[in-house]
Amino acid sequence: MKMIKRIFAPAFALRGNARYAVLTEPLWGIPATLYMPFFTLYMFHLGVHDANIGLLVTVGLIVQMLSSVLGGVLTDKFGRRLTNVLWDHLSWTVACLLWAFAQDFRWFLVAGILNATWPIGANAWECLLVEDEEPSKVGQLFNWVYIAGLLAVFFAPISFLLMRTFSLVPVMRGLLIFAAISMSAKFIIHFIYATETQQGLVRLKETAGVPISRLLLQNVGVLKNIFTTPATWLVLIFITIMHIQQTIANSFFALYVTLNLGFPEQYLPLLQGILRSAIMLAFFLVFQRILNRYSMYLVMICGLVLYIAAYVLLLLTPAGVIFPLVIFVAIDACAAALLLPRRDTMVANCMDPAERARIRALLMALMVGFASPFGFIAGRLAEMDRRIPFMACLGLFVIMGLIVWIERGRKNAGLAVTETG
Repeated sequence: MKMIKRIFAPAFALRGNARYAVLTEPLWGIPATLYMPFFTLYMFHLGVHDANIGLLVTVGLIVQMLSSVLGGVLTDKFGRRLTNVLWDHLSWTVACLLWAFAQDFRWFLVAGILNATWPIGANAWECLLVEDEEPSKVGQLFNWVYIAGLLAVFFAPISFLLMRTFSLVPVMRGLLIFAAISMSAKFIIHFIYATETQQGLVRLKETAGVPISRLLLQNVGVLKNIFTTPATWLVLIFITIMHIQQTIANSFFALYVTLNLGFPEQYLPLLQGILRSAIMLAFFLVFQRILNRYSMYLVMICGLVLYIAAYVLLLLTPAGVIFPLVIFVAIDACAAALLLPRRDTMVANCMDPAERARIRALLMALMVGFASPFGFIAGRLAEMDRRIPFMACLGLFVIMGLIVWIERGRKNAGLAVTETG
């Protein structure tokens, strides 16, 4: 017990917006952990097959792009708190309810469009999280956000037991209704206890009385800043490629391992939920402080090497053999623990604090815009052979590694010039 208190003491020592962002995260993470492993199969059982799944992904990415463009403007215009609570409810609570009562492709299309507006709320949420914090502590904040979300792993057996007792569709409907209630509670609690950031107050005054159309036109200058700043456009390329890879993996993993490799669908929560989350959580709690002593870029490269090893193993796994899938999930979880918080830190640190909301929003818009065709492409490739999208992921990992290596060299060169000067 003393060890547990010592491990989690830094989380409870957080103050201000960061405290409530972290402590309410399980209210989102728990229901997401329960329903997400089955979501693609849920659509499949309701008549939405590979090509239409790919189409839903592409439509969602296009809406995410448009939402991201609006996100920075709305966050500045209406404030971080109000923007966050309104769009989180629209993109998650309402979408979950539509998914819960879905009958066919049309329901998933409408719900997917609403869910794809999540970048607006996410942009405001991240501003609330990091704007009043010291830059040196941003990485630790993202670590704790991931840890808080991963604590949901302890609830994953619920969906496993439900799937063994009832059929998939009614269980998913119940889980999605629960998700709407739990997530809504998170959004409301965070809204009540969070406070507008100092930069948020400044932007509220600056944008008061300014039409949204004019604020959108001001994005031209922000775009120019993104493409003329090496650190920012390198980050843009990296997060775009990673977004494509994650979109492919999240959309087709469940179909591949169940329909191609013969993995029982009711055990997906144990594989993707409990095992993956438990390994990531243990990794964060045990190794993250040690890894913080080393270069962020070297740790990211190690994570990408592990990803490559995991996907090679996945592609070599024969049908009907479960043990390699367990090893795949273990390696994949370690790779994610190495890469994800450092990716978020790299994004946060590349921005001008005075323009964080608009820079982050436009980065997300550009990322999603460049990535949007790949959901449909992956769906078509999966119809030919469900291994092809995962083969493509291997190439994407290599490209990400090259980008990280270039950024590492650029940073080291900048430090050398500073020391010489």
